Amino acid sequence: MMKLNWLPSACTAANLAAGVISLKLTIDGQYIAAFVLVIIAAFWDVLDGLLARLLHVDSEYGKNLDSIADVISFGVAPIFLMFINNLQDMDMQWMSEVIIVIFPVCGALRLARFNIQSAESASKGFIGLPITAAGVILAGVSVSGAYVHTTMMFIIVCVLSCLMISRIPFPSFKK
Repeated sequence: MMKLNWLPSACTAANLAAGVISLKLTIDGQYIAAFVLVIIAAFWDVLDGLLARLLHVDSEYGKNLDSIADVISFGVAPIFLMFINNLQDMDMQWMSEVIIVIFPVCGALRLARFNIQSAESASKGFIGLPITAAGVILAGVSVSGAYVHTTMMFIIVCVLSCLMISRIPFPSFKK
């Protein structure tokens, strides 16, 4: 029987690649395509964990690789999409600099906490909003087409950032 233990890491690499391409598309002004790549990254993110559990090949290596990919695909890519698409002309430049730092940092903090959780507590659900959900929401708001005032964008970023590092339980659909 062929060994498939490499498959979850390949999905994680696809997640990371989608996040990097999303950043490139954002820089090129292709905002809808950048959002679609964040969605594609989310698909690969779900698939890598599912395959690791199904194949019984989950590992510390895979968990850490996944977190690195997630920070890029759901922390950096969505906040830069929002910044370039919606906030680049913000009156108070310091506010935009704060939010482009705070969102991925809170996402990384949330991932670090998740990585040290026991397997038993992780199976009960998530503590704090998962970065995947926060990133997809942020990217979706950015390209929704509806006019959202820059102050509201700032509030959305702050709320999502706080939810990621909160102790609020969120359901997990892993089972």
